[in-house]
Parts: sequence; C-alpha cells; structure tokens
Amino acid sequence: MGKAVEYRKLAMVDESSFSKLVLLFNKEFESPDLNYVNDKNIRSLLAKPDFICFVACIGDEVVGGLTGYELLMYDQEGSSMYLYDLAVNKNYQRRGIGSNLVGELMNYCRAKNIKDLFVQADAEDQHAIEFYNKIGGDDSETVQFSFRF
Repeated sequence: MGKAVEYRKLAMVDESSFSKLVLLFNKEFESPDLNYVNDKNIRSLLAKPDFICFVACIGDEVVGGLTGYELLMYDQEGSSMYLYDLAVNKNYQRRGIGSNLVGELMNYCRAKNIKDLFVQADAEDQHAIEFYNKIGGDDSETVQFSFRF
C-alpha cells in the first residue's frame, strides 16, 4: 500500500508547492510552455487573503490541487467562492483526490460562512462535467464572453 495523500491549504511560505502545482496544471491542461511558472504572481497570490489554494501531496510530490477566489458580494451578505482550476496528475486520477480537494474547499467555505461555491467547465469537457455532477454540483447553462487586450 502506498503513502497516504495529505491535503493542505497553502500559505505565503509555500511558494515551492504552489510552483509544483502550476507545473502540474501546465501538464494536465496541455499548456504550450510546460515549464513556465510566474514566480512573481505566485508570491503575490499567496499573500492575498481572497486567493485560496489547496494541494494534495504524497510525500514531497504534488499530485493534485485547486485554486479559488473568494468574491465579496454586493447583492447578498458575505462572499461566494469561485473554483478557478482543479487538476489531478493522470497517474493518480480516479482515486477520490479531486473529490477530496473540492471537499477541502467546501469545508473552508463552511468555516468562513461562505454559502456559495461555483465553477465553470467547458461544454466540450465531458470529464469535468461528469465529475462536478458526480460530486453534487448543479449545472446551469451559461455563455461566457472573453475580451482579450
């Protein structure tokens, strides 16, 4: 039996783990530059209280993780949480790591009295859609518009 998976929320001192997660995102999302990590933004993001990052580690290896942003609401009390990215190393998928990472984020939201968590999935990404449905997400059809500068 292998080592246990450890889940933890990253803090300002965890730049190395966040860099490893970014490299995992690059690989799993098939980014054009697999080795690019924006170190300046990593330091800045980890310092922001509204940026949330959880990782799943086996020993020193980051095998999964997610990032999110707490969004202060103007039309209701409190905040909503936007789950921005979630990935698990292909070699560790289908073991509950992704579900547990979302569970960690949900527990964080409950502890901070955040009542709403939302995530976007591309319509073509059936794996993501099935995953979020499986863990209890309610889907709603929306159209996203992007503006590039």
